[in-house]
Amino acid sequence: MIVEQLIRDNQELYHNSITHNLPYEILQGTLPDSKLYIYLSQDLQFFNLSLNLLGKTLAYCTDSKSTIVLAKQIGFLSNNENDYFSKVLSELKQYEKEVSISKVDEYLKYLKYLIFECDSYIELITFVYTMEKVYLDWPAQLKQDKILPYKYQEWIALHSGEEFEKWVQFLSFELERVVKSDDDMQLCNSVFKKTVQLETDFFESCYNYE
Repeated sequence: MIVEQLIRDNQELYHNSITHNLPYEILQGTLPDSKLYIYLSQDLQFFNLSLNLLGKTLAYCTDSKSTIVLAKQIGFLSNNENDYFSKVLSELKQYEKEVSISKVDEYLKYLKYLIFECDSYIELITFVYTMEKVYLDWPAQLKQDKILPYKYQEWIALHSGEEFEKWVQFLSFELERVVKSDDDMQLCNSVFKKTVQLETDFFESCYNYE
């Protein structure tokens, strides 16, 4: 399968992303509030653009059944995940401050390219698959059997469980559906590698921000 080849070809990079200290400490419920605020405040910028990105991906999708799934996911994110950001950032407002992180800006720049310039459904759907696959797999690295405070527990819940697994599986099926040639696979691999590196740099820069 294509997705297995992508991970196999980028195994070390992918492993580093899903085992980073930042998601690990969220799973443990030990990430300090100051670091959690930095991460979520930066991730909110990403989240806001990701709705536009999914809309662009939906617009470029030519399969009627797939468009329904993409549209439903946009609706889910607009409600459940948006509520999480507003609740937790409000809870952590004592840490509120102006933050500028170059690696985050680099990631946001790539998102804006995808939204405003990219005309390849393969590139768009590979990116969406990759970012969601990372967030599916990092909770899977650690069995978490205790109930944590909402600020940790809900973030884990949003990126695990049957519904999220079905969403990521749909994205993997989309890759299998549209990647047909060696050139397609080369593009797919390039986007996967770039996205995993951007995700890893995002975790690292937020975790170490002073």
